[in-house]
Amino acid sequence: MPRPSIHKTLEDKLQASREKNRRHYAKNRDRILSRRRELRVEKDTGPSDLRKAIARALHGHDSEDELDMSGNSDVVEENDVEITPSDLPGCLLAMKRIKDDMVSLIDEPCAFTEAVLLQFVRSITYTDDRADNGDQTIVTNMVAKVRALLNQAIPIQDEIHEYCGSLAAEYQAANLVCRYLNTTLGYLEDIEYYFDMEGISEICVAHSMGELMYQKGIRF
Repeated sequence: MPRPSIHKTLEDKLQASREKNRRHYAKNRDRILSRRRELRVEKDTGPSDLRKAIARALHGHDSEDELDMSGNSDVVEENDVEITPSDLPGCLLAMKRIKDDMVSLIDEPCAFTEAVLLQFVRSITYTDDRADNGDQTIVTNMVAKVRALLNQAIPIQDEIHEYCGSLAAEYQAANLVCRYLNTTLGYLEDIEYYFDMEGISEICVAHSMGELMYQKGIRF
């Protein structure tokens, strides 16, 4: 018999998940920041495309590469959340669909975030050695897509937990999907933070110093 639901609405479940993440960060803040400082200097593995683009952004040179943004223009609305199935087979099927959508979008969180950042940096244009702010929607659209998938996955994960318990393979698989999406979302929101608080040039500086969250490989 499934245990009674603690959180009745989708918003309650999302808020509970956010509170859990905040508590985890508050509890482990010193360790996370210490790890960031320890790993601050990243080993140089050669001039990748992103490093070249970052260098151009830092030194005011226009990018010669044109970025093909086809296929990335569709934005999933954050509130486009489907109704959670009321039975276990329906929940498992819905979670499989979310996982398939996730895998088709995200190959691996760090690599995915670096590819998005590269697209953004390449969108910066220069006039008389002055850079504009680039196309920030490259990042914000991806944030919306990943967040929409996570918003769909969380209530389904909760339903699976109520049916199966935390030790069941079905719940562990659902939890893995949510953690994968949550980690990717955290990486992208870290870049968004620089948009809102630090400025475009600081993103380039942070990357060159290995300070971006995805460069540390921190998992949620």
